[in-house]
Amino acid sequence: MAASPGKRVAVVGGGPSGMTAALLLARAGHRVVIFEHEKELGGLWAAHLDSDGTFLGENSCKVYQSTYRSAPALLRLLGTEWAAHFTGRHDLGSHWLTPFMAESSWLDLAKLGGAFFRHVVGIRAYRDVSVAEFLASNRISDGCQAWMRATALGGITGTLDMTMWELFHRLGSNLNSIFLRESGALYWNSHPPNSPEGFVIAWRRALDRAGVEVRTGTAVVGLSGTIDVETAGGEKEDFDAVFLAVPSRAMARVLAGSPEIAGSFGHPLDMVQTVLQESAYEHYGLSWTFDRDFPRDLPLGGNNVRRGWHPILVQYSQYRRYLRPPGVTSVIASVSLDTDFPHPRLGTRARDHAPDDLARILWEDERLVDPTLPEPISTHLYGLSNATQIVRHGPLRIKSSRAAVYVATNLNGQAPYFTASLESAIQGGNAAAIAFDPKVERLPT
Repeated sequence: MAASPGKRVAVVGGGPSGMTAALLLARAGHRVVIFEHEKELGGLWAAHLDSDGTFLGENSCKVYQSTYRSAPALLRLLGTEWAAHFTGRHDLGSHWLTPFMAESSWLDLAKLGGAFFRHVVGIRAYRDVSVAEFLASNRISDGCQAWMRATALGGITGTLDMTMWELFHRLGSNLNSIFLRESGALYWNSHPPNSPEGFVIAWRRALDRAGVEVRTGTAVVGLSGTIDVETAGGEKEDFDAVFLAVPSRAMARVLAGSPEIAGSFGHPLDMVQTVLQESAYEHYGLSWTFDRDFPRDLPLGGNNVRRGWHPILVQYSQYRRYLRPPGVTSVIASVSLDTDFPHPRLGTRARDHAPDDLARILWEDERLVDPTLPEPISTHLYGLSNATQIVRHGPLRIKSSRAAVYVATNLNGQAPYFTASLESAIQGGNAAAIAFDPKVERLPT
């Protein structure tokens, strides 16, 4: 049944998925309150900025692809265009597809191509087959495996824990970018999203215009009743519906005190916490600032994206005007602390090292491959972040069977992308809003 206009709803989480649900629900006539525990909106897309707006770091590099459909439509609702916020830095044809083909055997390509064809025509969904299982059972060569992991631009652990269904959507997007467009570019942030000209700020203005109440610095610690939202300050408020737009481990904390709700998303109550804990992709984010341009730009993902810890490094020379002099360029990096792959030179795991040691080793590795790279003048340790992906157990129900509580992230299974994709977040938030009220605007996918 369609919800009646004017329902009072709470959105827990002020990242892109929560902001999407909140904006679309408000535009449909509902009274919306966003609860965000940080001091500003943006979630994983909010960069660390100093008090004067100087860029310090991001939790990881943020990629945008020309094949996206939901994100451009949402940005138009904000009164802007995606091209104003993203800049092309790498060509998928020459920087990804050509090396991938060169390092894959014909047998590798036949196995992957056959599986991809079955996925496209609907013979096999691959929603229950992890990338790790597929690689092992099909005996894919080491060179091909390394490029498949780098393809996802999410690090070795995140890629192995994806389903083949998710990976094929990412591969399909890459191939469409190459063959259906004039260029096969990957696009990166042209400026910090939460800088004055960024899309997060434009989003906040759109939420204000739509009448959304935003409560930053307010952590939701639990749900109860029909439906009370309890904040860290001990206050409780009743809402007609609640949308959970937080990473899986934060969702586990919110649901911990509400067993009747926690056990109503399609998994047995005694498994819910396990499902949510295992649906987290964790990585450590850091960045370096340099006082000179590089003689040669970093390759896609960095020089070591296919070796050892498989870190992801991307050069952000476009951030020059946001750096404190004498800084002129920066490099954003992320590395999974869950990977069991040893470092090829040290034999250690990433989790064996303190953050500052990680930063030293990662840049040392880059300079060993390319000695022309300079030493950084400063290092910013962003910290550990986790994003949500569907692994092992499949998606949660989009709506609780016991209460009007909705999952507004890609854990609801409506967005076949993993980790912190802007497209994924927008689709997850849109799907949850539609599940509550079918009159909500449907963004293209």
